[in-house]
Amino acid sequence: MTAPAGDRTEQAPPISVFAPGIRSASVGATVLIAIFALEYIAVGAAMPTVAAALDGYHLYNMAFGATVAASVVGMIVSGWWSDRSGPRPVVLAGAATFVAGLLVAGLATSMEVFVLGRGLQGLGSGLASVAIYVVIAQRVPDGLRPKVFSLLAAAWVLPGLAGPLLTGVLVEHLSWRWVFLGVAPGFLVAVWVLRPALRATRPSSEAGFLRPRIIGWAVLAAVGVGLLNLAGESIQPFEYVVGAVLLVLLALASTQLLPPGALVLARGLPSVVGVRAALGGSFVAAEAYLPLMLRDEHGYSPAQAGGVLAAASVTWALGSWWQGRVGPERDRYRLMIAGVSVYAAIMAVLGVAVWGSWPGWVVIGLYGLATFGVGVAYPSTSVLTLRLSPDSEVGRNSSALQVGEALASALTLAATGVVFGLTYASAPHTAFVGTLVVSIGVGWLSVLSAVRARPARTAAVGAAV
Repeated sequence: MTAPAGDRTEQAPPISVFAPGIRSASVGATVLIAIFALEYIAVGAAMPTVAAALDGYHLYNMAFGATVAASVVGMIVSGWWSDRSGPRPVVLAGAATFVAGLLVAGLATSMEVFVLGRGLQGLGSGLASVAIYVVIAQRVPDGLRPKVFSLLAAAWVLPGLAGPLLTGVLVEHLSWRWVFLGVAPGFLVAVWVLRPALRATRPSSEAGFLRPRIIGWAVLAAVGVGLLNLAGESIQPFEYVVGAVLLVLLALASTQLLPPGALVLARGLPSVVGVRAALGGSFVAAEAYLPLMLRDEHGYSPAQAGGVLAAASVTWALGSWWQGRVGPERDRYRLMIAGVSVYAAIMAVLGVAVWGSWPGWVVIGLYGLATFGVGVAYPSTSVLTLRLSPDSEVGRNSSALQVGEALASALTLAATGVVFGLTYASAPHTAFVGTLVVSIGVGWLSVLSAVRARPARTAAVGAAV
């Protein structure tokens, strides 16, 4: 029977995430996400070498845009498929598709084939990442989910710190192809660890079918996201018209792919999705330009400028670890509000620091403190989405959570790209300040969303807690 909609918090005392029956889901999901993270970071470091080897600078941006666009389609299909058939076939299909993409990219002899491989990787990661949420929902008690999601955040730390170095060694001493081919065996390990958890998952007989028009909207959103990710620094007049059309199409697609009321921050799940979208858009935009700003304005080397990302990955993991230690009796809505408020407030101070040309180490420190708040709030959006989802809609709502983040990230990056492109040539400092202002503004939207995230019928009770 489908559980009633609302905030479903299990009251059973939590046990260890490594306990029998739970270990397969928690450890397997962590290994899978770590592999996705390693590949994501490694590709960014290896792309200049790949483009030179395949004479593919004309498709450089497409190698990233194809992955993002295909992942949106994968997320949408995965949500409905996981609800209807259970997450097991979806995880397996996602892993197989991602591995196929690794092989195609790693063996590519032209940039066009390489881009095809990157698209398959995006499709596979979209399928698997949403299905993993359904595995967690079915196999991990509510009281343990914050700790599991903290493990998923920690899965990004080691790849973030070691990924660029490992990539450099592979590219210099072996070949860029091993950045792709060498990762493929890791998926066999992840699937093997997940095997017991996948066997124990189940489909929902009450889940709906994926309608063709939803697939159409997903493809439309994917094309829009891909095109926005390809925006260059030189803005031509016709691109404003194209951008306006894309914005309208993405808004229409969002009404079909996200929970009703998401665009107006309706109470409950729509606003939880809004928190995740605003957070994702804000920190992705900040991280796109902070390293460049440290290089251009403070004379940092690429390795030193990358310190801002390394610091952020560590503090994010610490914030996520801390929220996982909070007891199940703690109001998760208030915790989410606290996390986004810390992030938004410190980002505002960071904006002042960049505007005032404060020392680079201060910029790195402030951004690290800000992302501690993201580490607290980000897993809370996952926990609350599972709580607010009936059993037959866990996959669909988990899909919406991740699709909303992808759409918001693309839109925010497009906005910062316009600001940067219009001002960098004549006023570089103003360009960096402008991009950060966009990031800060989107970050404050996460605070507004978090305040409205508690369902209306429990708002009065929660206010008294």
